[in-house]
Amino acid sequence: MSNEGVPLNALLGRGATYEGDLSFEGRVRVDGLFRGRIFTEELLEVGEEGRIEGDLDAQNLVVAGFVDGRVLVRGRLVVEATGRIQGEVQAARLVVREGAKFDAQVISGE
Repeated sequence: MSNEGVPLNALLGRGATYEGDLSFEGRVRVDGLFRGRIFTEELLEVGEEGRIEGDLDAQNLVVAGFVDGRVLVRGRLVVEATGRIQGEVQAARLVVREGAKFDAQVISGE
């Protein structure tokens, strides 16, 4: 999944913290700490410095940082080599790069 050419609609920058619920359109990247629930019909990226603690419901998700919680991906979940997921994961399609870490119950397939 290439994100080139897909405009970035929002960024939670490195060193920033947000707690609560977030619903968005477009592409959003988390490089800081997010605690709560996220919903999107589009793309969520968790950068290498990013950390999410909570529930995610996304069409597509790319994880290069850390996610702890319940994850539902209706499209494609890509866990990069630096990515780590802990909790419960349900994804229609799952790509795990060498080096990624899982401590999760995983259900994959459409």
